Amino acid sequence: MMNMKAKLALLGGIPVRSNDFPPYNTISETEIKAAVDVLETGMLSGFVANPGPDFLGGKWVLELENAFCEKFGCKYAVSVNSATSGLHAALAAAGVGPNDEVIVSPYSMSASATSVVMCGAKPVFVDIEEDTFCLDVEQVAARITPNTKAIMAVNIFGQSADLTPLRKIADLHSIALIEDNAQAPAAQYNGKWTGTIGDMGIFSLNRHKTMQCGEGGVIITNDERLAHRLRMVRNHGEAVLPEWEDDTLRNGNEDIIGYNYRLTELQASIAKPQLLRLEELNQSRVDLANYLTGKLKDFNFLKAPVIRDNSTHVYYLYPMIYSPEKLGLSRDVFIDAMKAEGMPVSNYCRPLYRLPLYTNKFGSLDNYNIENFPNVERCWQEAMIVTPICRPPLDTSHIDEFILAIEKIEKHSSELRNLGKI
Repeated sequence: MMNMKAKLALLGGIPVRSNDFPPYNTISETEIKAAVDVLETGMLSGFVANPGPDFLGGKWVLELENAFCEKFGCKYAVSVNSATSGLHAALAAAGVGPNDEVIVSPYSMSASATSVVMCGAKPVFVDIEEDTFCLDVEQVAARITPNTKAIMAVNIFGQSADLTPLRKIADLHSIALIEDNAQAPAAQYNGKWTGTIGDMGIFSLNRHKTMQCGEGGVIITNDERLAHRLRMVRNHGEAVLPEWEDDTLRNGNEDIIGYNYRLTELQASIAKPQLLRLEELNQSRVDLANYLTGKLKDFNFLKAPVIRDNSTHVYYLYPMIYSPEKLGLSRDVFIDAMKAEGMPVSNYCRPLYRLPLYTNKFGSLDNYNIENFPNVERCWQEAMIVTPICRPPLDTSHIDEFILAIEKIEKHSSELRNLGKI
């Protein structure tokens, strides 16, 4: 009788893991106590949309922003209710508006580009590097036009874009460099923190992120004018502007449209200890990722992440490049087989130029021609696999299960090919 544990789960066998992995949870007693302290005050938000101290938020919001400044060595930090709001606020602060262009990766979560559309501007997509999946610097340089207002560099999966040459391009053309740093908090690039090399860097506090308070985000900058504009976008700045006492901050900001992008005191109270624990939270991911990388050396059809020289990776996700020709199975069949074994794997986001928003609004433009994105298309069509398995509270025993599932599929790959599942 066939051993059902040895048989592929996709073909009716028993999976390597039948239960869900433990849920992601980074909340400790410190965060719980901080939240209770806020609840006991009854003051869940400190914001008022009028000139004066309350325009900047309450005690916990200010403490969180100060902690970001101290951690990353920047002059200003502006908290918001999501990283998506932060991206939009950063673009608005940079003066991005109708008829402007912003160069951005098409291989990212949708908000990296929809924030551009929210400003009435046009996202200009360029292909990515084949090994780190960030903006291809040469293509960025080639796409600069008189209408280019900013470059949005996405630090994807947990490591940085090639920020030094992107910084040089931005400076050469007097345009803004904005870092979408939602996935790479406290990663380093040439000895500098990600998020600090651009004119503004945006961090996410979404519940899936390394540090989280449910929802939220923070923008950091060293530019006083940008910081002021960010705060106006966050908190109904157009209503405050006529009464602002400081003419140096009031003049030239008449283009601002403010929103309610304010972070609550409760969220900020949870986010601050998360920030203070960021190195610990990152290290658990790095340790698991290093363990997984060592195990993957036994499989020639899976390539572990490439880490940029003089940089670090903090593994918000663990990306793998799959070679279908080496195993004789398509990437999608391999993913299906891994999922059947109970493993958390998937393709990454659909390329943004394939979304109806862009094909319908900008589809006639050369910028949205699929042929211009061979590296993105290879990842999307056949090569990319991502897993969130390198995160707390998981440990090496869960990685061992992941490897066991790969071994099982490799051993029985011929059965899938014989059944036409290739």
